[in-house]
Amino acid sequence: MLFYILCFFLTLPFLLVLLLRLRASYASSQSSIGKELAGKETIAFFHPYAHAGGGGERVLWCSIRAVQQRYPTVTCVVYTGDTDVTPSEFLLQAKRQFGVDINSAGIRFVFLHSRRWVDASSWKRFTLIGQSLGSLVVGWEALCQLRPDIYIDSMGYAFTLPLFSLLAGSRVGCYVHYPTISTDMLEQVEPMKRWRLQ
Repeated sequence: MLFYILCFFLTLPFLLVLLLRLRASYASSQSSIGKELAGKETIAFFHPYAHAGGGGERVLWCSIRAVQQRYPTVTCVVYTGDTDVTPSEFLLQAKRQFGVDINSAGIRFVFLHSRRWVDASSWKRFTLIGQSLGSLVVGWEALCQLRPDIYIDSMGYAFTLPLFSLLAGSRVGCYVHYPTISTDMLEQVEPMKRWRLQ
């Protein structure tokens, strides 16, 4: 345990220096979508696996539909690592699989090419800390393409929240469908595991 605490405190100054240097270079790095949406109100959802088709994706599409119904002038943005999926395929899946109609005029997709950094298979050891630190890389790529007015982490990558809040000045929020594994969660699962083994 002492090893992990020591690693955290040794890593923290490096991350702070890196984030400050990245902040300085951020102003000149906006992409074409950032320029296209400049001056428009945007709510961005960080969902690197937006085409997975599970319960978390249903919540994503229902959230976007709710925003579109309540605030029709706001543009919703999905940060996704599904680079081989077209915007129309995302919307078709939302309609067919979940019965959720999305207004295509009010949504944009930002494609992230660094998703491998949050993939569990990229981290054979120290998977949770690797994914958490990797989410900073993916989050930085997202931020460089578009600085949203409101940023919502919809997959549980909590390290991205201060990135968008402190560096971009975005208001942040989250919905966590699959929380980070905790001792409370393990205590809930343990009785069920014993029951199945008997």
